[in-house]
Amino acid sequence: MFKQKFFLIVLTIYQLFSTALIAIGVWPAQVVYINLAVQLGAILFFDLEYALYSVILSIPFYLAVPNPKFDSLSAWRFTFLALLIVLWYKQVFKAKQKLRWMSWDPHLIFLTAIIILSIIFEPFKTVGAKKLLFVANAYFLYVAALNIIRSKQKVLRVIKTGFVSTAMIVLLGYVQLASTFATSIYYFWQYWATFISKAYYGKTLADSLTYSNSWFSFYKNSPPSLRMFSILPDSHAFAVIAMFSIPFAAGLLYSTKKTWQKILLWAYIVFADLAIIFSGTRGVWVGILAPLVILTYLYIKHWGRKLIAPMFLPILIFFALFAISPLIQKAVATIRNGATAGNFIQRAQSVYDLGDTSNAGRIAIWKSTLKYALVHPLLGAGFGDFIVTLPISNAVPKDYQQLANQKNQTYNLPNQYITAHNLYLDFLAETGLLGLTAFLLYLGGIAKKFWIFFKNHYLYSDDGLIFFAVNAAIYLAWLFAYSLFDGTLINDRVLMYFFLMLAISGSIISAYSV
Repeated sequence: MFKQKFFLIVLTIYQLFSTALIAIGVWPAQVVYINLAVQLGAILFFDLEYALYSVILSIPFYLAVPNPKFDSLSAWRFTFLALLIVLWYKQVFKAKQKLRWMSWDPHLIFLTAIIILSIIFEPFKTVGAKKLLFVANAYFLYVAALNIIRSKQKVLRVIKTGFVSTAMIVLLGYVQLASTFATSIYYFWQYWATFISKAYYGKTLADSLTYSNSWFSFYKNSPPSLRMFSILPDSHAFAVIAMFSIPFAAGLLYSTKKTWQKILLWAYIVFADLAIIFSGTRGVWVGILAPLVILTYLYIKHWGRKLIAPMFLPILIFFALFAISPLIQKAVATIRNGATAGNFIQRAQSVYDLGDTSNAGRIAIWKSTLKYALVHPLLGAGFGDFIVTLPISNAVPKDYQQLANQKNQTYNLPNQYITAHNLYLDFLAETGLLGLTAFLLYLGGIAKKFWIFFKNHYLYSDDGLIFFAVNAAIYLAWLFAYSLFDGTLINDRVLMYFFLMLAISGSIISAYSV
């Protein structure tokens, strides 16, 4: 095990080093093939547990694989598939061990059937099939993690791995923000889109980011300010990953007895909360009301007070940091030697401003989406075909790529990147009432299983794994409350960490159900 741990550390350091050199343009993009070969070799060399860890730790370093036809094809698509194949060969074929599933998984069969049906009747079938394969590919991580993590010792180790992986993305967010101190924001913007984003997501998305992105917060009477978004294509996905990192950190904090580790983990939670604030993502800020309300309700009802009390602390830290955020922004502006923009509190207040450009755009797209759904209620436009719901798409051309690349003047984006800015409306528009119902049944199955687990185990307040599972449920509630304002769940890395957190929680629930 020591040997594997050593090589895992070496692999992670190599990926950090090589990814940085590729992303800034020092090494050619073709080195991605070498990195992919090394990663695949690691999956074959390690046992299943460490193969899983290598895949999780690589999430911040997966780059687009250079190819002439599909420039956004990421290396993780191959490694997740390889991990699943190795899992099947070692556990199912050789060890004759059945794959484990959770009670919420059968709901995905119904959802997948509805999605396939919507694809059959949609105009651009290839697009729908690609999106379905994309989600299924990310789901491979869930299947692998759920079946590899079969003991409490492994659960704790994978929590540590998940923490390191998410923390690296948050720390890279601070690197991204600090890199603007030495140059003008405009040059940083163009450089980051042209080099970093291109390396991670391909040329097509990078080109659109050079003129339209969510990297800035805008104010009525002040200059725009740069958000924190790390290696992600937008600040919204980054905010969710920073949010996910907190239950990983809190789970370790609850389990460790070493004072120095507690201090470091609390310091990290403070910086993760601050990263969520610096993301400028108002939907995530509003979504924090979901865990706050749930925890308050459980506390008032005397449901596991000792277990849930520590879960309040990261949320209270968030509100405390938010209250002093104008002072923090002034300090950052002083370091950058620039004028202070409007502060985060002003941005939060703009949630209620219907004249705000972002709010007006969301309301317009919500109305447009609902209008389309009323006309196509059962199966919608087809999975992945949200583009068909746009007003400009009434006369659908035969060439999807022509329509996808066409710049939408209303939203200042190519049509292919426009969504309903609401996960549930996205499902309604693309898969109709049948698809939305199936998706809600899936979420309901998850919520039901977590609730039963909580009721059966909330008295075990000293158990770190029970704490993690309950805390994970609270943060998933935060995610799906935020999903009322965006469809960020479909971002590749957000989807990976969602499935990872779900798999870890499922493993804990299974371990305590025996």
